[in-house]
Amino acid sequence: MTTRTAPSTWTAETAKKIATDYYGKSIAFSYWNSCSNGGRQGLLEAQRYPDEFDGIVANAPWVDQTGFTIGAIWNQKALGEAPVSIAKINMVAEKVMAKCDEVDGLKDGVIDDPRKCSFDPVRDVPACREGTDSPECLTPGQAATLKKIYGGPVANGKSIFPGYMPGSEAVTSGPNGTRNTTWANAIVAGQTTTKPADFGLAEGVMRYLILDPPRPDYDTMTFDYDRDPALVARWSKLADAKDPDLKKFRKSGGKLIMTYGWADQILQPLMGVNYYEAVVAKNGRQTVDFARLFMVPGMSHCGGGVGPDRNDAVTAVIDWVEKGKAPDQIIASKVTDGQVVRTRPLCPYPQVARYSGEGSIDDAANFGCVAPPK
Repeated sequence: MTTRTAPSTWTAETAKKIATDYYGKSIAFSYWNSCSNGGRQGLLEAQRYPDEFDGIVANAPWVDQTGFTIGAIWNQKALGEAPVSIAKINMVAEKVMAKCDEVDGLKDGVIDDPRKCSFDPVRDVPACREGTDSPECLTPGQAATLKKIYGGPVANGKSIFPGYMPGSEAVTSGPNGTRNTTWANAIVAGQTTTKPADFGLAEGVMRYLILDPPRPDYDTMTFDYDRDPALVARWSKLADAKDPDLKKFRKSGGKLIMTYGWADQILQPLMGVNYYEAVVAKNGRQTVDFARLFMVPGMSHCGGGVGPDRNDAVTAVIDWVEKGKAPDQIIASKVTDGQVVRTRPLCPYPQVARYSGEGSIDDAANFGCVAPPK
């Protein structure tokens, strides 16, 4: 094998050598499959080491580590100014579903593409009467906090990173039959946490990775969005998986499948959509010949949520690499109490799944992938 210096390559080549030694023959194909930070690493493989893997599955990839970081700090600053309780977000989740569920023409408890729903917490959620507060309404400050979380950070009057999608706050079942918003403990501190997971992660990235030298005592609440975004530039070049130029990966014969849950409550799903659109812009119409994105309605981070969240993208990429069979759809399923209760096709972006009008809405066979309505 060719000697290289990158740690990523050392790991991959060592794994290949171990497999070769164990089975007594050279490997025929190599694949990457991982989620979240592992999804980011998969994209970096395609971008920086294009001949390393024949097929890559990057699920919910943390494409923009630095963008996520300043986005999580943005949310925490907003929540510090006007906290929103878990009970209130549970109520907001009901309003979101009532507003957005049927935008795709089907009432099924799943939001197909939240970008198509113009949910506004100021307009679409009851406002508390002046001087009052209850779980059934939002104060002006609380509504403003939610608009900031949905909208994402702004610098000098311009959006610099996407926010979270309507539907990412959906109420799901938890341990002991409890039902709470998926934002609990992720975006908003819950009963089991003193700080939400997204912010805790962002705080560590900012203090120990972005800042050079590291500053363990850095107060992230002092981050100034009009002045400080440039602080992330150094680490962005090292860690972010945002390079859309995949021509070397395509030339090597590599195949890439990305998946992302529209209801991801950890990583903003638009970072995946925006990256894929940048790949298409850079690589042209032939992008679908080697790279495809599958958005998963109602799925949370790497799984869970209210929508069908289980799928086999690995077999799809293997068939693409070894049989030349490009994935025109991937079947996803929802499992409850060990039983499959719903299946749906996942479609290559920007296509969407639409009901045929006949048969069960819980059977993928009754849906087809079509171009999105304009």
